[in-house]
Amino acid sequence: MRNTSRTIIMAVAAGYTAGFVSHLLIQRWVPSPQELPPYPVAYAPPGPPPQDAAHIPAVEATDLEKIRALVGVRVRVRGRIFRVGHSSKSNTYFINFGPSRSSFTGIVFSSSLERFARLKVPLSQYEGREVELTGEVRSHPRYGLEMILEDPSQIQLLQ
Repeated sequence: MRNTSRTIIMAVAAGYTAGFVSHLLIQRWVPSPQELPPYPVAYAPPGPPPQDAAHIPAVEATDLEKIRALVGVRVRVRGRIFRVGHSSKSNTYFINFGPSRSSFTGIVFSSSLERFARLKVPLSQYEGREVELTGEVRSHPRYGLEMILEDPSQIQLLQ
């Protein structure tokens, strides 16, 4: 029993000595934080998002999952317009890319119609044609995915 106790005491002492020596060596070879050269860190706020069409992501109007992932982002949405609807009550145009309410929609409110009227091209002429809308995608809780069109330059006819 004495032999076992002595072995245990020697093992603990050897472990303690090895740990102490390792600690001294690490302190000698690893510099302290005060000895490290300073690394300057600067914060630069992000710039405005790119405005040219090459940097704006393009998405097909039928790919609703990709569009939903880009809510709040300026994108280009391409597709064939299914129908151009008009609400006489609010004088608002709805550019629908599909037959259901869940399809993507471009909206032109009455406050923006004057800009579109200057082109002397009625919005109904886009019906059935391939277009590309550029703007910020929004998700309306009642009407689904949409893009507010405030300027005629946001609609590009592809055909």
